[in-house]
Amino acid sequence: MNTFDPVPALSTCWASENCQSAADLLDQIRKTGFDKLELEYRLTTPILQDLLPELKPRGLKISSIHNFCPLPLDMDPALAGGDLFNLASRDKETRQRAVSLTTSCLEMASDLEVERLVLHLGWVEGLENKQVIKLAAGESASSAELTRQLEYRNQLAPAFRDAVSFSLEKLFKRAEPLGVVLGIENRYHAFEIPDLTEAQLLLKRFKGAPLGHWHDLGHALVQQAAGLPGPDKWLTAFGRDLVGCHLHDTLAEKDHLPPGQGDASWPDLLPLLVDSPCFVMEVHPGPEPDEIKESAQMITELLHNTHAQKTKGKEAHEDSSGGGGHGKGQPGTLTP
Repeated sequence: MNTFDPVPALSTCWASENCQSAADLLDQIRKTGFDKLELEYRLTTPILQDLLPELKPRGLKISSIHNFCPLPLDMDPALAGGDLFNLASRDKETRQRAVSLTTSCLEMASDLEVERLVLHLGWVEGLENKQVIKLAAGESASSAELTRQLEYRNQLAPAFRDAVSFSLEKLFKRAEPLGVVLGIENRYHAFEIPDLTEAQLLLKRFKGAPLGHWHDLGHALVQQAAGLPGPDKWLTAFGRDLVGCHLHDTLAEKDHLPPGQGDASWPDLLPLLVDSPCFVMEVHPGPEPDEIKESAQMITELLHNTHAQKTKGKEAHEDSSGGGGHGKGQPGTLTP
């Protein structure tokens, strides 16, 4: 059983884009006070090779790795992203490249004794309009366009769900013996995979496989603002399958802000996430180290208090039911 740790890790995405060396990156991380990191896809191979030997001497641990890490040597850094290759592509060659790179990432995670790999599963090709969700979440009267996109998506999606299932089956064969869990992330855009129904289907289809839900809180909040299922729906469905979460704030369609600098009601949201075994602040470049540190302190305090309240409530319930802890539970229900 994992010991509860309310202190989040920091995704290197906050600094990696603007750092030209591992030394630069480590200096920026030092200013935030974090001692846990999520390594992500903006890290180039040379920087990662210089970074890894420096982590342990500096007391830094790796909480998780975000696919595709590191950036392949033949790729332009400007193209770096978790969607670099489509695991759901109907093109066999594209899908095989995505699986091959993900397998390399799994092996690196195992070598580094990291238990979690965050995946973007890909997208339904032919629907790559990135303005639909942004406009709907920003209340720009585009809900009709979003509805049209979703209807078209539903027609096209089955073939891409089958394709991503092929990819996952291949990845499980490597992930299971390595002891690494694949966390499938809920995404920002409506054309991306999985939506809520697809996530339910995949987790049911592959029950028992090294697979779980990686909850991106900011993405769920943006989709909620656009009229789609929000954090409560996702976490009610997948609370027991949660393998980690990305924490960042939102303002309408804008995401990846430091927690506390947006519209998110953290005291209401964190009880839904308190059972997560891994918390990662995923903030984009821009905020100063002190802002990152302040957000982390807020998150840590709220998570600590939320967990303490939940533990106290659970103990009181067990005492009232005879102390054996055998009272009737509600499977799949989150207890704030």
